[in-house]
Amino acid sequence: MKVPILVLSSALLVSSFFSSSVQAEPHLVVPNGTPKVVSFPFTKVNKNPYNIPYRNRRYRKRADKTILQILDNADYLYYANITIGTPPQNLRLHIDTGSSDLWVESTESTFCQDSSNPCARTGTYDRSSSSSYEYVNSEFHISYADKEFSQGDYAKETFGVGDAKVIGLQFGIGLETTSSEGIMGIGYNTNEVQVDWLGKDPYPNLIDLMVEQGHIQSRAYSLWLNDLDADTGEILFGGIDTAKYKGKLHTIPIDTRKGKSSPSEFMVTLTSIGLTNNISQTMSLTSSTFGIPVLLDSGTTYTYIPASLYQKLAAEIGAQYVSGTSVVGCSLRDYNGTVDFDFSGFQVNVPFSELVVDAFDIYGYPITFDDGEQLCFFGIFPETSPDGSYVLGDTFLRSAYVVYDLDNAEISLANVHFNVSGSDIMEIGTGKNSVPDATGVENPVTLEFTETRLPHDVPVITQSNNVQATETPSIAAALLTPAVGGVIGAWLMMWSFLA
Repeated sequence: MKVPILVLSSALLVSSFFSSSVQAEPHLVVPNGTPKVVSFPFTKVNKNPYNIPYRNRRYRKRADKTILQILDNADYLYYANITIGTPPQNLRLHIDTGSSDLWVESTESTFCQDSSNPCARTGTYDRSSSSSYEYVNSEFHISYADKEFSQGDYAKETFGVGDAKVIGLQFGIGLETTSSEGIMGIGYNTNEVQVDWLGKDPYPNLIDLMVEQGHIQSRAYSLWLNDLDADTGEILFGGIDTAKYKGKLHTIPIDTRKGKSSPSEFMVTLTSIGLTNNISQTMSLTSSTFGIPVLLDSGTTYTYIPASLYQKLAAEIGAQYVSGTSVVGCSLRDYNGTVDFDFSGFQVNVPFSELVVDAFDIYGYPITFDDGEQLCFFGIFPETSPDGSYVLGDTFLRSAYVVYDLDNAEISLANVHFNVSGSDIMEIGTGKNSVPDATGVENPVTLEFTETRLPHDVPVITQSNNVQATETPSIAAALLTPAVGGVIGAWLMMWSFLA
């Protein structure tokens, strides 16, 4: 997720502890009535051939009816192919659970008109060619921590999302911009830019209008990113696909900011991080009273955890944090182990193979450590910025099937099946317990967090944590990590500067 600023006008493995899918026709399970599930698929494009770990996250203040959307994975960012206007114009937008506004690039933008054609990958919107265009105001303005911005008009238009047509959706038009891609924010409408920037009431956003116009029954959707190498994944608006995950869904509450009566972002409480080795031995890296708020954000490529916790994790697997970049020996991807994220007793187990990302120099050659071992980026980073927050980004989300239930302020989680060819889709209904195949965890831990800036020390837990500390095997962790220096260190320093 790109963080908006609101503006007013490797390693050797430890010898002790660590010894393309085919889309099928979905099967709909519908409680009553006509199926209304909007299916929204996506595909992969490599936008960043060197896999430089950019940090573009927004600062935050703050089945019967199912729609399937296929998403494009572009350098581990996920893009949705949508249409806008009458007649329809094809665009591709970066889909983002960490924001709530939808905005598009414009044919009128000087930036997009440049001879290098920077907006060609995602497309531009020509409002003069649409009979359904409706001007709202000229108050659209969003800025990002990486200095990119977009500003222009708010308007209303007809959008095609999967097989659904959404009428009169308010969105931003980037008439003046330095960003080459539009955003499809699908968070709470109370997290819209104009709520904080202009002090206005929220407008009905995409997920709101899908419900109002009868495309889905409730403000809820499920996300399946598939594995690191997959070309496609999908979002189901108003439904779940039981073929895409293991076991049952486990439901936890969404955390709320102090002084607020309801949540405005997908923040949940992470209660433990641990490791499992290739013979199913487990090691906890946190205490039994640990708890931090984490954002489930499809718009953030990597995962960011407290620096002290990262140091413990790095010591066990041989990762290093060099010039703002988390690196590890590429051989770690071949080890049959997992990093385990616990949410009030339910664990999402992320395989090492999903956390190891190839690193290349500017000529396209693999980078190596000084001893010749191939170097890779590691998908978990320490949160080192005083203005940052803890985020479970795509390196976590690819291993989790996630249901975002805005109406009930809940998240349901399961471990995923990768690269499955079939579907078994069930509708999400209305009211309490509307997500099928889901059971609430016992005694869920919740946190009440404050301010825009999240705490970097372990916060006070507002409910008793029933999670027992994972048994720590009495296994020595004697790690030997190749040094990073010379040319390698220089490349990493340059990339950190560019990011």
